[in-house]
Amino acid sequence: MYEVGVRDIPARSLLCLKRTVGGRAGATALGKDFVTLLAEHPLPRMDGRAGAAFCIYWGEVSDDSDGPIEWCKPVPDDRAQKLASEIPGLSLRTEAAHQEAFVSLGPGGQISAARWQVASESLFNWAGQRGRHASDLGVRVTFLASGPITAGSAPDCDFAVPLA
Repeated sequence: MYEVGVRDIPARSLLCLKRTVGGRAGATALGKDFVTLLAEHPLPRMDGRAGAAFCIYWGEVSDDSDGPIEWCKPVPDDRAQKLASEIPGLSLRTEAAHQEAFVSLGPGGQISAARWQVASESLFNWAGQRGRHASDLGVRVTFLASGPITAGSAPDCDFAVPLA
């Protein structure tokens, strides 16, 4: 089991790319599409986990289930409308302030089904023992680069469940 932490996430504006995808290949392709859009349209850097890009799994993604999933990048509230107008492939939405229970998965982005299951069990067992419940904001994987991403490197990632 993983050690569970809790963090506060402020209200924030998000630029998002949401689609239904089939299987791991579809999820990977959507992630690459999102990264390509961000590379073509650099966005202001926001510090910490609250400013990190993340992927929300609104449903199971497998060969038998098609999600959907949504890639999100927080942007400064005062520039959100302008940034959204400059990147027509992304939609702008806001997310309310909330707490997240999370487990650190370390560097990488490829999460095996077994690790996903253990991380999920850790979070939901932790929440159940404390009388906490998942909100309707969707489970997510957050990616935080501690420095430049180079060939062979990967951002730190964690699995999080927003709490009601």
